[in-house]
Amino acid sequence: MKMKRFAYCVCLWLAALSAVADGKSLMIWDNAGAGDRWDIAYPVGNGRLGAMPFGNFPNEKILLNEETIWHRGPAKVMPEHSFEHLEAVRRLEAAGDYSGADRVFEETLQQAGINPDSYQPFGWLQIEYVTGSQLRQCRRELVLETGIAKTVYTLDNGAEVVQSVFACGSDDVLAVTIATDGKIPIRVRVDGGSAEGHEIIKRGAATGPNATRYVGRIRVLPAEKVRAGDQFLEVSESGQITILVAIATDLDRRNPGAKLADGWQGQASQTLDRLTGVSADSLRLKAVNEHRHYFDRVGLDLGKTSDAILSLPTGERLNRIKAGCHDDPDLIETYFQFGRYLLIASSRPGSFPANLQGIWNPHDKAPWGSDFHLNINLQMNYWLAETTHLAELHEPLLDFIRYCQPTGRDMARRLGMAGWCMGHATDIWANARIMSSRVYWGGSFFGGQWMVLHILEHYRFSRDKSILEKNWDILTDSAAFVDAWLIPDPATGQMVARPSSSPENSFRYEASGGKKTNAALSAGNTFDQYMVLQVLHDYLEAAEILGRSDERLVKKIKDLLPKVYRPRVAADGRLMEWRLPFEEAEPGHRHISHVLGAYPGNQIDLDGDPRMRDAVRRSLEFRLAHGGAKTGWSRAWTIGIFAHLADGAQAYDNLHAILAKSTLPNLWDNHPPFQIDGNFGAAAAVAEMLLHSHGDQIKLFPALPEKWPDGMFSGLRARGDYTVNAVWGKGALTEARIFAGNNATGQISVSYKGKKIKVCVKPGESAGIAPEDFSK
Repeated sequence: MKMKRFAYCVCLWLAALSAVADGKSLMIWDNAGAGDRWDIAYPVGNGRLGAMPFGNFPNEKILLNEETIWHRGPAKVMPEHSFEHLEAVRRLEAAGDYSGADRVFEETLQQAGINPDSYQPFGWLQIEYVTGSQLRQCRRELVLETGIAKTVYTLDNGAEVVQSVFACGSDDVLAVTIATDGKIPIRVRVDGGSAEGHEIIKRGAATGPNATRYVGRIRVLPAEKVRAGDQFLEVSESGQITILVAIATDLDRRNPGAKLADGWQGQASQTLDRLTGVSADSLRLKAVNEHRHYFDRVGLDLGKTSDAILSLPTGERLNRIKAGCHDDPDLIETYFQFGRYLLIASSRPGSFPANLQGIWNPHDKAPWGSDFHLNINLQMNYWLAETTHLAELHEPLLDFIRYCQPTGRDMARRLGMAGWCMGHATDIWANARIMSSRVYWGGSFFGGQWMVLHILEHYRFSRDKSILEKNWDILTDSAAFVDAWLIPDPATGQMVARPSSSPENSFRYEASGGKKTNAALSAGNTFDQYMVLQVLHDYLEAAEILGRSDERLVKKIKDLLPKVYRPRVAADGRLMEWRLPFEEAEPGHRHISHVLGAYPGNQIDLDGDPRMRDAVRRSLEFRLAHGGAKTGWSRAWTIGIFAHLADGAQAYDNLHAILAKSTLPNLWDNHPPFQIDGNFGAAAAVAEMLLHSHGDQIKLFPALPEKWPDGMFSGLRARGDYTVNAVWGKGALTEARIFAGNNATGQISVSYKGKKIKVCVKPGESAGIAPEDFSK
């Protein structure tokens, strides 16, 4: 193993990756517009602003979104005396009247069903190309490396129109550039907007009392070419024009529910004024450089796709996958990088986290409100952030946790508990309560705790202690709620969560009179218990790192931990989903929450506990055999678990299945309908197939499938502040290189095909690894 300087090695590896991938372009494209299908248009964004050009001619429309435009209903809080209702539920559950516990829970704590508020669109940018010539050909494309969505219209008269859409983060604008080589007048409108000078201004608000107010300004340049109509702008001269979109809102990002003082109304105008004199080319270059700052960190090559297949539109290539083909590894590379692309476009430092649809939504009442679902979906959005080298994009989720602290503490107080908590879903107002009308949908109290698990993961990849220091209060409140929530089981004395539900699932039991009845609430179900164990172990881990092990709550948690009930294996060898051997109401249920302890958590030692490892596998295989993984995100989770189990064949089969069964022609995940979490979860799973870094060791190619005999990756991140590049051929390691960050320890265990070596690499340097190193 030879040591080389970090920067030098990065250049060599990027050059090598470029050579292997020569001729490939990470692009999604089609030869037709999206028509009326918003969910097959191409998304661009800068974390706060989103746009989706459809590629229609002569009447193009571009969806415009701003992340803080949400409906607002009445404040959603728990009843003031929720503890009394909670105790009534607990008594019924302890007596074995599970359906009675469900009924009282729904009547007193859910109160006939309350849901989060919905994300809403800003509106539609409409571009009319005024020409009598018909469209001969259309090509629309999204180039993932640049973040530019381009449409080329070729007309019967030979004229060509090139329309490009991109988002700039630092300048906080969306931009549309249009170049024509013929005289084609262009009219620009925005629904609900009015023309003033060379701008269209739209002032409005989301629905509901005291909802988000906004001012959007759409400026068309150069101004001397623009004529203002009543509700549109017209450019009659040929050449190039630029349309800039800036949107300001009155939501206070520091304080949930609060509004900014007057003065925010001028922000959009000020944003556009700062770009006076800036050319479209300069703005485009700046936007591309910002995007590539994140995107170019990771490269992936999974083998060769034939030129004939590469020449097909993305949708046709996807149809080949649906038909059972396995000869397009390039499409899988594109799909993986598209997941990274979407996080770059929907989650930047300073923004809110990506919601159920990222930042793209045309509906006033979006599916599931396009809200922040906290019982898997929001968390899955960020599973790829660390492993695929996008750690800064993890920050919006961590910021959101702090944003939710005031309302989450109030929820805990109303429940009679310490600390803070959230239900299974929330919105931009950080509403904290049990949502939904039915207990099996909303009977969760650990939505906040699941978010908090990301604080430790963010730390583990960078080893930056400041992450734990600035979030110590949140870690403490999270553990305090768990401590308050647990109660001893009367039969065993072990500490269990009561009441407890397995997210969105239910079981069958024999009620009084011998009747089989469905219910959701019991005590000590596997999901809740693994959540409890993860929260408490994470808290102790953070305390040791920060030297806080002598604090009162830390000592209490140390004493508590051995008393917490640990989930068991059922008689049939599966991991029990509930503490008691209930019959499953839906054997093929989409949620697989009971495997949380294995993935993404670390409370099941898959390497050191073969019985639990086998139980996780059996649980997963049982779900699939009964029709599980029906939704995109559920399939993505399935891929990730099999990858974590080092089962490359099953991971690949399920990766193929998500493309075949749950992917739209623009590669968006299809729940159905569109939901973005599956894109993020699947990208994270691909990284998990190629690299593990659990248990203080790096594993190379832990779940490499036979379908990928040759390839390479660069830039994947490993826990401990390491970055890894690797090449393989004929299914075997050719070479790997490990780069140590500034917080790395200087030595790391690396394993490959069951053999382990110690690699010494100083912070800021790198070490090469060859196959023969594992035979010494």
